Amino acid sequence: MPKHTINPVISLMMAFLLCLCCASKTAYASEAQTDVLLVNHSNPLPQDYEPDDLVNLYAQKRHFRLASSEIYLDRETFEAANEMFKQAEKDGVNKFTITSGYRTWAAQEKLYFKDTTGTTAAPGESEHQTGLAFDVTTRHGSGGFESTKQYKWLIKHCWEYGFILRYPKDKEEITGFTCEPWHYRYVGVDIAKVIHENDWTLEEYCDAK
Repeated sequence: MPKHTINPVISLMMAFLLCLCCASKTAYASEAQTDVLLVNHSNPLPQDYEPDDLVNLYAQKRHFRLASSEIYLDRETFEAANEMFKQAEKDGVNKFTITSGYRTWAAQEKLYFKDTTGTTAAPGESEHQTGLAFDVTTRHGSGGFESTKQYKWLIKHCWEYGFILRYPKDKEEITGFTCEPWHYRYVGVDIAKVIHENDWTLEEYCDAK
């Protein structure tokens, strides 16, 4: 019987289509970022994501209080936050208490399934898993923080140190989260300045890129 050969062009096209079919459809946050890591419902972190350089805040010299001795942050984020709170002290505003920093996938998953309000991010969708975000208040609970002088100081100055209020009021449809006056995210001074000047969220900044 005569042998049949496959046209090389057709063979390449078949291989290309096979690769497309096998490719993952999930756009993970680590793949979707431009010059900054975006984490939200549409851009989850992969389950194996781990920050590179975490530091235990309790072991550091710092200008803020801690609600626990087991709070960690990315080193650069901690250093920027410490400078920020140091300046706040000089301005006569102190008693900041960081209540939460980095969370593992398992810790976020536990919080998610314990939550009865539906406001806790699913594992992979929380910025706390990046080590780049923290929750802060003047007491162990975060309620009422927006009425404090500490909040007013942060809103005015946090961008100068590379931080943004991650979930501002009246931006819920954009961020996918209700307003959290206690939640701050480190993005670097240059990006924070652009976000501040344009009254953007991180999502709006990324969309504009």
